[in-house]
Amino acid sequence: MRFKGLDLNLLVALDALIAERNVTRAGERIHLSQSGMSSAVSRLRQYFDDELFVQVGRELIPTSLTETLAKPVRRILVEMENTIISRPKFDPASDERCYRIAASELTTMVLMPTVISRLAQDAPNIRLNLSTIGETDLLDKGDIDLMIIPKQFTQDGHPFDEIYQEGYKCICWQENTSIGEKITFEDYQSAGHVVVSYGKNNAPAFDSWFMSHYGISRRVEIMTSNLLAPPSLIIGTQRIATVHSRLAQIVSQSLPIRVLQPPIEIPPLTQSMQYHRNRENDVGLSWLRQLIIDVAKTI
Repeated sequence: MRFKGLDLNLLVALDALIAERNVTRAGERIHLSQSGMSSAVSRLRQYFDDELFVQVGRELIPTSLTETLAKPVRRILVEMENTIISRPKFDPASDERCYRIAASELTTMVLMPTVISRLAQDAPNIRLNLSTIGETDLLDKGDIDLMIIPKQFTQDGHPFDEIYQEGYKCICWQENTSIGEKITFEDYQSAGHVVVSYGKNNAPAFDSWFMSHYGISRRVEIMTSNLLAPPSLIIGTQRIATVHSRLAQIVSQSLPIRVLQPPIEIPPLTQSMQYHRNRENDVGLSWLRQLIIDVAKTI
């Protein structure tokens, strides 16, 4: 199919090349042979009168024109898929799509087992590709369908649903001798903390909020990017950790830890489910979103 002399199939190839920056991987992404991809590159260069990519080692580096084309091409392809190619009617029992969901390890542990159980009953042919959240622009890149993240980390320009709230608990090793039956504010201030860090700056969770409210900072001694790690890291030490309530409840059944009420009021975290603005009319994704919302009400 051509539009003003451009074979629209070449846009699919260009999008894959931009994403993969490698001819072989781009071909695998769109099920095209290496010779077919090489031919597509040649035709794209001829049409746009630009090199489009420069080979540096094993990687294709996009030219400035290619970088300019990247977002419009991705947007066009997503809109075509959603408004033209996707079926207007949706039957969950016969849907065979693979939906890509990025979420934290804890969200996957707490929420997804029930989601998967519901899918087994209502949509047995649907597949899920679950991954952790890495880069923040996964939606713009088209690498995922849904992203479940704290509300404060949602991306501008894309809609989201608030699906559940998560409180906090303090935990310590069962044999911690510095913490009594209750943890006081003085205990909290003087204890060494194991914390989870977020983002490129490795900022400890809610420390900026803690500072603004109390004028002091926690004594952070161990920092990890693994949301599930703090309970294991406090064992055998006098340190404490402030973790999500559901995580504390789960790990207290198998680890030698005590679960305590924090000595301060910590605002609950709102978990949100975000999707690309061009996917609002995707009936399959809308059905899955509603299922996740329904499940989240039960946890």
